[in-house]
Amino acid sequence: MFYVYDLDGLRFRGPMEALERERKVERRAPVQPLKGGARTTPFPEEGGRPAPNSLAVAAYLQVMNRESMVEPLVHIYQIMNSPVETINGDTSLLEAWRTLERLGLRQLVVVSERNLVAGMLSDRDILKRINIIGDEVEVELTLKVADVMQREVVATDSISDIRRVARVMAFSHIDSLPVTREDGQLVGIVTRGDILRSFAENPRLNLWG
Repeated sequence: MFYVYDLDGLRFRGPMEALERERKVERRAPVQPLKGGARTTPFPEEGGRPAPNSLAVAAYLQVMNRESMVEPLVHIYQIMNSPVETINGDTSLLEAWRTLERLGLRQLVVVSERNLVAGMLSDRDILKRINIIGDEVEVELTLKVADVMQREVVATDSISDIRRVARVMAFSHIDSLPVTREDGQLVGIVTRGDILRSFAENPRLNLWG
């Protein structure tokens, strides 16, 4: 089961096929270079491991569609990360950037006071609004996480199959999905890296066919 949350709460609940029909997601625009000679520092990948690219996921989807492929069922709860590092929408953008750097993450789930999904914040969202010059970070002090976060979030439940989640990530052009209960409570997060590592560790989930 998949969900779509926005500022008003749960907007969609249904299977992957319904999500594909109902939701058209535009590919994210690339981050434009900042003016004024500013430079950005290399951002660490999650867990110190290289981030998987979309070509790898696309290759998996081609293999997945072969009729001859018979593989075990892998549920998201078996590979998701829990507990989840989260942030509040009222947090300053500067503090959010420092949190990402400190944790070595590329994105955080934004939650409400009741631990409900309210948005997603990535390093790309922040880099559009700050300048990094040497060791100094220039940012408008009044900017909050809620001002720049992604306000529409695709999520999944914990028993969805890994193949279906991989497909949703591919057609939605997203890097991760929060994992929630039916009541919207956040219980985990799954990334493309988690999925591809599962393929690598399970001989019967052969990425290359």
